[in-house]
Amino acid sequence: MLRRVTLTALLLAAPLAIAAQKSKYADPQMPPYRVDSRGFNNSDRDIKKLCDSVGRELWRNFDDYKIEKFVISRGRGGPITLYKRNSKGEIVIRLDTGNALWSQYSYQFAHELCHVLCGFDEDYKGNMWFEETMCETASLFAMRAMARSWKTDPPYKHWSNYRDALRNYADNVIRKRTRVHEIYEKGMAGFYKAHKERLTAEPCDRSLNGAMSLVFLKLFEEEPSRWGAVRWLNSAPSKKGETFPQYLTKWRNAAPDKHKPFIEKVASLYGVTLEEAE
Repeated sequence: MLRRVTLTALLLAAPLAIAAQKSKYADPQMPPYRVDSRGFNNSDRDIKKLCDSVGRELWRNFDDYKIEKFVISRGRGGPITLYKRNSKGEIVIRLDTGNALWSQYSYQFAHELCHVLCGFDEDYKGNMWFEETMCETASLFAMRAMARSWKTDPPYKHWSNYRDALRNYADNVIRKRTRVHEIYEKGMAGFYKAHKERLTAEPCDRSLNGAMSLVFLKLFEEEPSRWGAVRWLNSAPSKKGETFPQYLTKWRNAAPDKHKPFIEKVASLYGVTLEEAE
């Protein structure tokens, strides 16, 4: 079991010099999307420059993945990715921010893009808390990666010094995830068992899925290619009453062999025994 302050202290103290990806700005190229800048009080160009930088930190780990076109637009009720496509057939991602609050854009867009990468679907939500945990992890992961890459590879040269603001924003979120101390004491399996009913009823409880995201942040920063596994998370619809072990088993069975060890590691963290592959 982790000692009380080990994980948070490790994450906050991690140097910005963790092996940065050797790439030019916006490499790899993001999948097709556009920005509707109305209401943001900012330009399409600047918002897209930022979102390219956010998205590439995740996207580079999804080989040969084809996702639907999407549009980023201004929302007013919190960030959200809509299940219903718009009249152009695009996925609609709404960000509830504006002006030049680049850290807020980054945090929100990484989270919502992760839903798209997970193949989000409108079905049984009893295990949706796990996808929310992955998406909270994506926000922290992307911002910490950007804080490293922007030192030499910012969207604009004059944005380079903003990297400290990105890192500070992520660090402040980490500090607020105080319930991670309960994970140190109980382990992930005990934490999930203690809060299963709440997670099932309210998958967006940030005090809970935010705490678990810190465990996964460490795992993804150790091996970023693990992100590629989440594309198989919603490989088939979840039936009403699907258990968490069934959910993880379905994920493991759908994923290519190279991702199975990571999914099995996730199951072991939660004390879950996966069913035999069919």
